[in-house]
Amino acid sequence: MTSLPTNPKTWIIFVGSMAKIKYFFLDLWYKYKSWRFERKCIKHLGMKPQKMYVTKEQYDALVEAINKPPDPKVVERFKEIMNRKAPWED
Repeated sequence: MTSLPTNPKTWIIFVGSMAKIKYFFLDLWYKYKSWRFERKCIKHLGMKPQKMYVTKEQYDALVEAINKPPDPKVVERFKEIMNRKAPWED
């Protein structure tokens, strides 16, 4: 078993190299997950997932809309619709 370095400079290098290794594997994992998602889309939908290119202003507006809580009236109406009996449930 290897012991941890005792010299502070060596410790910084050791921690930095461990972080690089960690982020390398995280990046590899996310690329793999993205590849699997794309493969599933091709298999089930017959096409690759669509990519959207937006400007910075459009992106900021999207993020703001996502983070803003919905109107309580809309939420109540949605709950009513979801609790309604489906036409085929007779």
